[in-house]
Amino acid sequence: MATGTVTSLGLGSDIDLQGLLDTQKEADETIAGLALDEIEELQAREEALSSVQSKLLTMKSSALNLSLSSTYLYRKVTSSNDDVATATVLDGTGTGTHKVVTSRLASSSSYISDGFESESATVYVPTVRQSTDSYSTLNDTVLEEGQTLTVNYGNKDDPLSLTITGTAGGMSVQNVLDAINTDATMSPYVTASTYEDEDGIHIQIESTTGETGEDGRVQVTGSDDVTSFTAPAETLSFTVGDGEVFTISVPGETRLDGLAKRINEADDNPGVTAKVIYTGTGDTPYQLILEANDSGEDNRITIISQPDSLGFTESNGKGYTMTGDDAISFATPVTIDNTNNAIVFEEVNEDEETVSLTAEIAAGDYETAEELANAVEKALENVSKEQGNNTDYQVSIDSETGLMSISEAGTLNSVTIDWENASSTAASTLGFTENKTITPMDSSLNAMLTVDGNTYQRQDNTGINNIIEGINLKLYSTGTSTITIDNDTEDIETEIKAIVEAYNTLMTEIDENDDYDEAEESWGSLAQSSTIRTLKQTLQDLITSTVDTNGSITSLLDLGIEIKDDGTLTLDEDALNKILSNNYDEVVSLLKGTDNVEGLGDRLNDSFGSYALSGGYLQDEIDTLGDRVDRLGKDYKENMVRIEKKYELMATEYTKLDSYLSELANIGNYIDSMMSTNKSKK
Repeated sequence: MATGTVTSLGLGSDIDLQGLLDTQKEADETIAGLALDEIEELQAREEALSSVQSKLLTMKSSALNLSLSSTYLYRKVTSSNDDVATATVLDGTGTGTHKVVTSRLASSSSYISDGFESESATVYVPTVRQSTDSYSTLNDTVLEEGQTLTVNYGNKDDPLSLTITGTAGGMSVQNVLDAINTDATMSPYVTASTYEDEDGIHIQIESTTGETGEDGRVQVTGSDDVTSFTAPAETLSFTVGDGEVFTISVPGETRLDGLAKRINEADDNPGVTAKVIYTGTGDTPYQLILEANDSGEDNRITIISQPDSLGFTESNGKGYTMTGDDAISFATPVTIDNTNNAIVFEEVNEDEETVSLTAEIAAGDYETAEELANAVEKALENVSKEQGNNTDYQVSIDSETGLMSISEAGTLNSVTIDWENASSTAASTLGFTENKTITPMDSSLNAMLTVDGNTYQRQDNTGINNIIEGINLKLYSTGTSTITIDNDTEDIETEIKAIVEAYNTLMTEIDENDDYDEAEESWGSLAQSSTIRTLKQTLQDLITSTVDTNGSITSLLDLGIEIKDDGTLTLDEDALNKILSNNYDEVVSLLKGTDNVEGLGDRLNDSFGSYALSGGYLQDEIDTLGDRVDRLGKDYKENMVRIEKKYELMATEYTKLDSYLSELANIGNYIDSMMSTNKSKK
């Protein structure tokens, strides 16, 4: 587009003033535009430097990780037999192998009832009936003339029956008792008696046969206005471990499934699940199961009372613990010396091999039950380990009763502690006055395992984290497994590979941009950067730099890294993995360093940071280039504004010149015309 305000500039003078003005402006703009070319070159250089910086920061991140102690704390754990045991490991755990032999899994205590015909069968069939009315004396009237009282015994579908009818003048309490107890048919099965409570005398009619269930049922009914008879409620009560007694009332006619539901829904349920199972065998295939929700001896169920018809028997967790006869008092410390420190006992293993042992409790004054129990346990286990069967004993003293209990894990066929032996001088001190045998606890609820030759009991099969430091064991079945803790080198390998890959990418990028391109006839974007030249040499020096590790691994070139002819690196990952397995400590010394020697990780991290971080060489050059680009851009804009204003002014002046020249031309034409007219007149 022509410069100026008059598009016909030059028409009046026949001079191409517009073309002259455009040519001059184009020349000035071309000179100013050289700044844009320089800006483009600077920005390309800035972008290339930023790319180098980014790759260096990636390398720095990997180098930093290799310098940190936490990178070398990672561990991995494996089990030679996952079907027996598995494990998890904490970072920093010592490496090594541990032999784990599981001889018994932890289980939950359980009881099972006698069988019933159906799940809706009556749990508590009353064999006792008691009058709801009370009487002052045995002469008080129970039946008026004509009133009846019927006693049934046995299965309700076909019971033995006795009906007593009130005679003239009525029948007293004693008369009713005599009528039942002297009846030839009924008296062999039931008896009538009285008992007293705060209300007075009550009549009680109960079975004498010992039968339970429907065969022992007692039912008493009367005509109108005759006292009714009810069955006294029975109770089911039990404890779980050392917990409080759980008691639930079992009224007459309670159903099997109803009792299970009431137990499960009780607010104070101590951690037991009740369920009705169907065995599928016999005429009474339904049974009630009580099972502790948690495993181990600490959750053992102990039945205190139950309706006779339930007949609960222990189905899982049978065992025996030897408990002392006399309480141990700690009002003053219990003193153990050479007069009361010996326990004579005998171990018989599964091969019927007998070992006679004498344990000696460490002398001292024991102020607490826990201290004394631990000392006794240690004494038994030490001598068993040294001379016997390496048996695990459990010793405790009940905080409420003061009685000592000693149990064995079930590894032996039997154990006999001879407290009556004169050599068992600890007997009276520990509260034992009778000779007792600890029977084998094959059905103990505790898990039993041997780790590296030492035997342990645990309440659970999971979360076993206090045997091998840093290891959490989980048991699945009996058997043997080797737990191996190794250094987890995955992160180390990952960071080394990342450095090699970033190094190769970076060196390739530098080589492609720091020389003259003959095809393009131009220098690369990094050719004029002195920082890049020093960086390239620094990187090559770092790859070959050494660290004193007091071993054979002293540089990155000892980790399976080689330098190719083009300056890039190769990494033999198999070699690196082997080196980490065989020379792990030396690799750690190389990369992390020691208290006295700087590791290569710190060296790389610091060096990369000196180039790539804020204030580093690369960032300083990038900032300088940015400032220069900003100045050139500003200068270019200012120059273009000046050129625009200059040629606007020149266009105005050229317009005036064109007008002036046009006027001169018109005057000349007028003079020429006048002269031509004068010549014609002559």
